[in-house]
Amino acid sequence: GDFKLTAWGFAERAIDPDGPDYFRRFRQGAEFDLPRITEWLRPAVVYEVDFTNTDFFGDFGEGGHLGRRNFENLFFALQHPDDPSKFRLLIGENTHILSREDNLSSGNLPTVNRSLILEEHGSVNSFGTQFGIQFQKALSDKLTVQLAALDNRGSLNPPDPRYDIGNSLSGKLVFTPINSDGRKLTLGAAIDHTRNIRDRTFTLATAIGAAPLGGVEATGNKLTGEADIAYTFPLAGRPVTIEAEALYSSFSGSDSDVGGGYVQGQFSLFDAPAIGDFDLFVRYDVVSLGINSVDGRATQQAVRAGVNYNLPRTNKLANLHVEYAHNTLSGPNAIVSNRRPADEFRVVLRASLQRYARH
Repeated sequence: GDFKLTAWGFAERAIDPDGPDYFRRFRQGAEFDLPRITEWLRPAVVYEVDFTNTDFFGDFGEGGHLGRRNFENLFFALQHPDDPSKFRLLIGENTHILSREDNLSSGNLPTVNRSLILEEHGSVNSFGTQFGIQFQKALSDKLTVQLAALDNRGSLNPPDPRYDIGNSLSGKLVFTPINSDGRKLTLGAAIDHTRNIRDRTFTLATAIGAAPLGGVEATGNKLTGEADIAYTFPLAGRPVTIEAEALYSSFSGSDSDVGGGYVQGQFSLFDAPAIGDFDLFVRYDVVSLGINSVDGRATQQAVRAGVNYNLPRTNKLANLHVEYAHNTLSGPNAIVSNRRPADEFRVVLRASLQRYARH
């Protein structure tokens, strides 16, 4: 009983009324837990393959075989034998610890959608998959510390990989002071310093379709501060979750900076096997982007609303997500390239091997 295999897989197919349908996410992964080496430690190997941005069976490997760029996550870990959240030390390819959402296994589909500020940070390789060392330890039932030494410019995915571990240094504290009787409060705070970002632009993009709206150069050393909060509580006998995140980054080489965040509320209308699990959600996103060489700043906002429905008799493994976003943008011409971002609507069908839980 000391060998353990945990596999996951999921796909999100987006239906766009104004264009072709597409897979927003399509991934498969597994964790292989090996026999424990001490009472409190066991090694593990974890991988995840992203089918949306690679040709898994095609042209990344020489002669058409499996290649390095197929792996979104691939790492080796020493961890607690029964609960990796209590202790995990890993080396390899993995997501950044700075964001509460980014460091969760993407197979868990933790939130309705990512925020503008996080989507756009991906354009400067500040978030997302990186190569390096990460450490996580629960100091108590309420407090967890996370540390990482990574390389934001490298990893297995770019055409020219780099492995300068320590180019990006970050730390985060996660505090859960309440977790009982249907109530859970989680607080997080983090800081990240990433050096030598080159040839990058911080791109403003629409909330759902990621249509480009403008941007500024984002180079040099990046210093980022982040804070997040999530609170789940019962209301009229149904769970409600309110969450928010704020983030600010400055870039020394380009003398540019960006700040923003989101706030979101979700309310469960019903949850029963025969009729499904139905949530309403509404959220507000904002991003402010500036550079010293341009007078004024660009401000992008999005009001988003929709429904999220775990389909009946599917054990929360199949999901229907419907979302509308109203985008607005203002700012100087030197930053803004599209002053009339279109409103957006998407229907997303999701299938997963893990239950989709929102509260």
